[in-house]
Amino acid sequence: MIYYSFSPHIYITQFRDQVILLDTKKDKYTICSSGLANILLKVVHNQELGESDQNYLNVLLGEKAVRPQKIPYSFYTDCKTESIGVSNIDWRLPLNEERVPLDFSVIHALWQLIKVNFYIKFLGFHYAILLIKKTSKKKKDYFIPSEADLMYLANIVNKACLIYPSRTKCLEWAITYVLLALQQRWKCNLEIGVQNYPFMAHAWVECDGKVIMDSQEIREGLAIILNEPFRKKNI
Repeated sequence: MIYYSFSPHIYITQFRDQVILLDTKKDKYTICSSGLANILLKVVHNQELGESDQNYLNVLLGEKAVRPQKIPYSFYTDCKTESIGVSNIDWRLPLNEERVPLDFSVIHALWQLIKVNFYIKFLGFHYAILLIKKTSKKKKDYFIPSEADLMYLANIVNKACLIYPSRTKCLEWAITYVLLALQQRWKCNLEIGVQNYPFMAHAWVECDGKVIMDSQEIREGLAIILNEPFRKKNI
């Protein structure tokens, strides 16, 4: 039996009755048709593909979205089949957080924010994700920091964002935070959740199952399509 896995730039999730695909190289979300969704779920669950699946499979292979391999695919895929979703996500920087002095840590965070914006704007979202993966490989023995440390870093990132001349969106904030956390060996993930009815995507930082500086409801209501660099494995 031939198994298939998703290429590193492809992520999928299931929200209610629809499968959503994210191609980070194209920075594009796709609400999959029933036929394509069926193939993608078969790949996730290591089910054998039949002759009727060949046309969709050839498209996925041609676009390098999936690739054959000898062992079963093992990455976890979030499914929120019963979720009612979330509403009115209008992420903004908090303006009443604890004051942070303008010191080296803030300047370092500002530099990371500039770097993240450069990657996203000029190199693309895919390379920003690769930056997270590359940073995570530089250190070992990651650990869960205290809640006070997590909040203090959030305040530092907020301070850097307020200095930055352009408005910082949730994605840039979250990637900057994760990069700084990884440099301290903190086990933090960038997570992106999506929903349909209507379509919405939102990015945040997760540590030990908890959302940092955002509502826990988004993690429970949105289908998580991307979690890096510490991706879950199927049990």
